[in-house]
Amino acid sequence: MPASKSTSKKATPAKKAVPTKAAAPTKKPATTKSAPAKKAAPAKKAAPAATKPPTKKAAPAATKPPVKKAAPAKKASSAATKATASAAQKAREKAALDTKKKREAEAKAKHAAQAAKKKIDEKRARENAAQKAKKQREADALAAKKAREKAAADKLRAKEAAKKAREQETIRKQKEREAEVARKIREKEAAEAAKRKEAEAKQQANEKERLRRQKEMERRELEERKRREREEALRLKAEQELQRKRSSKPYADDKAFLDEIRALLLAELDITNQQIVALDSQADELLVDREHVEFDGESNMDFGTDFDREQVKEHAERLRDKAEQIGTALQFVEAGSYGRCDNCYERIPKDRLRFQIPAFLCTSCRVFF
Repeated sequence: MPASKSTSKKATPAKKAVPTKAAAPTKKPATTKSAPAKKAAPAKKAAPAATKPPTKKAAPAATKPPVKKAAPAKKASSAATKATASAAQKAREKAALDTKKKREAEAKAKHAAQAAKKKIDEKRARENAAQKAKKQREADALAAKKAREKAAADKLRAKEAAKKAREQETIRKQKEREAEVARKIREKEAAEAAKRKEAEAKQQANEKERLRRQKEMERRELEERKRREREEALRLKAEQELQRKRSSKPYADDKAFLDEIRALLLAELDITNQQIVALDSQADELLVDREHVEFDGESNMDFGTDFDREQVKEHAERLRDKAEQIGTALQFVEAGSYGRCDNCYERIPKDRLRFQIPAFLCTSCRVFF
């Protein structure tokens, strides 16, 4: 019994050959190179070490029951067959498992190779994008440099032009100063010559004084005549300006605005006419009511009806005046002169013409009328 236990115990550790699959960690280099991972597959050939059936032949000795000693040979053969079949089954299972693991390793290696290729492609794409971005930055830098150079050249030209203009201005001022000095010299010489002539003409002072006075009177008369002519010219100019304002057409060129004003005037005229018709009918109704009141003999109601009717008639008259003004405004619109103040003949603002329908005075003149 101790011998059989020892043999059986020694047979089971033979299965420890399975850990030869530890070669699988060789997949770690698959991140860079996928080919070396496939070389680790041959390490699985160590698995047949687990299929050593001879070590299990000692099992029959372990399974011999101490009581049944009659048929030891038959039991030993059946136990050996079972051990052989079990070992073969385990070998097949291990081979299938090794095959499966090999396929999984190959699949993982293939996947790792694809991932590595994808990473390489992505890296190349990033490098291409970086190169394109670098080229673009270089192009932008070159364009900016050219723009700066152009701006510097333009600034230099402007500076030179300003310098040239300053030089020309300096030359012009110098010439003006020289001309002023020459003029003063000529005036001084003329004054000295006049003094000399005055000294020489002292003997004819009386005659010259008379002539001077005569010339002074003539000059004054001429100045007075010129002043009157200027005043007359200003008066004529003012009259012409007033006449021009009276015949001006401030919005003749703005056809759209005149059409807008025409539409507003027509709409206001329509509303005014409707109000006049309504007030006339109301006055007629009040007149009929008065006749009924007279028939009934109620004097107080008679007075109230007359008062209301007079108010309605006055309102209708005001609306008729407004309708006449709108008609006049429409005539001005057709003539193109609408929008001119009737007092100062200046242009009336568009906002007032739109708000006040019709409007014949500007805001300033409306205060005094």
